[in-house]
Amino acid sequence: MVLKLAMIVLPPLMVTIVVLSLIGASWDVMARVTVVLVAFLLVIGLCDRMRQGQQLAAAESMAAAHPQESSALGLGASAIASLPVYKYEKKSGGGSDECSICLAEMKPMETVKQLPVCTHLFHEGCIDLWLWSHRTCPVCRSPVVVAVAPASVEIHVRHQDSS
Repeated sequence: MVLKLAMIVLPPLMVTIVVLSLIGASWDVMARVTVVLVAFLLVIGLCDRMRQGQQLAAAESMAAAHPQESSALGLGASAIASLPVYKYEKKSGGGSDECSICLAEMKPMETVKQLPVCTHLFHEGCIDLWLWSHRTCPVCRSPVVVAVAPASVEIHVRHQDSS
């Protein structure tokens, strides 16, 4: 820390002393300028140190407020498998569609998956691999929300006689 501070303070200090001596300033003026320059650089260093401490504290509080889930990176196998799968059909009048992950053109009758929120299409293998490590669309970054089927519910109906 002391060495780092010395490496920051000494070069401007030496330049200031050399310039002042070249213009014929007295030692009294050089001493005052040196004290002011050292004080200024120390204040700048302390402010920078406090700012770094605040940034670290903010990052730690954010991490504590949003703990990562067990599958923190991507979606699970069941969520990926539940995405809608289609056979690709070329749109009429439009240009060629390509998978934004592998950049290959989608061919008719090729298996593609569609993301539910943004409706972007990708090759099935490409998007499956992507979703293992990401939770967003690779094109627009919208979150991939997978509809979870509710657990089976049993409903009992009682009939009352009106007589």
